[in-house]
Amino acid sequence: MKKTAVMIYRAFCMQEISCLTDWMVGLGKLMIVCAADRNPVKTEEGFTVLPDLCYEELDLDEIDCLILPGIAEFPEVLKDRRQLDFLARFKDRSDILIAAISVSPVLLGAAGLLENRAYCGGFYQEVLEDLPFMQKANFRFEPIVEQDHIITAFGGAFREFALLVMQRFDFDLPKNTFGPLEEHWSKDKLTFTMESEAERNYWETALAMLKHECPQFFELSDKA
Repeated sequence: MKKTAVMIYRAFCMQEISCLTDWMVGLGKLMIVCAADRNPVKTEEGFTVLPDLCYEELDLDEIDCLILPGIAEFPEVLKDRRQLDFLARFKDRSDILIAAISVSPVLLGAAGLLENRAYCGGFYQEVLEDLPFMQKANFRFEPIVEQDHIITAFGGAFREFALLVMQRFDFDLPKNTFGPLEEHWSKDKLTFTMESEAERNYWETALAMLKHECPQFFELSDKA
């Protein structure tokens, strides 16, 4: 059995891939953690992870899957050319499943792996507008998108993401393995737009004023 590689980078999110990686290892699939170099990497949650290999040491013939966790600080990761150079090695490797969740498809887009390919993720719409390489017309308001050897997913669909990747390797798991699945993913749940600091400050001020001057508006919620 070939191994699975997990790509890690600054402020990556462990939570979004933990269901998948836990079960993969538990069912006997070996894992390789790789990064731009061998230095420790701090996760979004505050853990420090030591990679097994740096990107240039990874032999692609030894793996059949690459997992990209979400990214809290994607502009910092995106500007590190080593990330994109590594991903460029996968352009002609349709034999390797690539599974990217949350904002990490931005790395696939920047590396040219999403060209003319449908994808999804946890993106602000403004980000898609401002990054031409993301090809906004190909973005889908869906929790998970599977096209050929690339799987992309919204961060909240981490259970569906784990199940689909496991199925691709013939691990037959019950749908409730990771807990209840979301039954109805509306477009509203999958649409994110930025709110300016001025708007947030305005609402905080307005809310404080309402609670002080119009407490009756909040009495029902307080009693509930």
